[in-house]
Amino acid sequence: MEYTAKLIELSPLIEEEAVLEINGQRLVAFINHCPFEIIQGGQYQVEMELAILDDFVISKNGSDEKGIEQIGDSFSYSIRGTLNIDNGTIDAGILFKVDSELLFDYGYLHNQNVQILVDRLSVDFIE
Repeated sequence: MEYTAKLIELSPLIEEEAVLEINGQRLVAFINHCPFEIIQGGQYQVEMELAILDDFVISKNGSDEKGIEQIGDSFSYSIRGTLNIDNGTIDAGILFKVDSELLFDYGYLHNQNVQILVDRLSVDFIE
């Protein structure tokens, strides 16, 4: 999904790490692609995707609360929101696209509040 993001900070230790603000949410993201120089405080168009490197973990969430919560100091996140199987999205205050192949067995969770675990939020900076 494509968003306007404010670049809050670039990590001095990890070249691919950026702290972004999107829709009022502060996120630590992994930069996949950036074909131009980016400057702290700048506004940029980014394309964000969920990176699930290991097992896909999804569960029904009994709460209506939406949110994106970083797990420790890692790139991993717990994402809580409403799952739309038809569109292959989860609305957690920010709309994320989820690979339809991963959702194949979870049709019963359509329009339900769920929680998924992702290994990282990956961003591509778009010119």
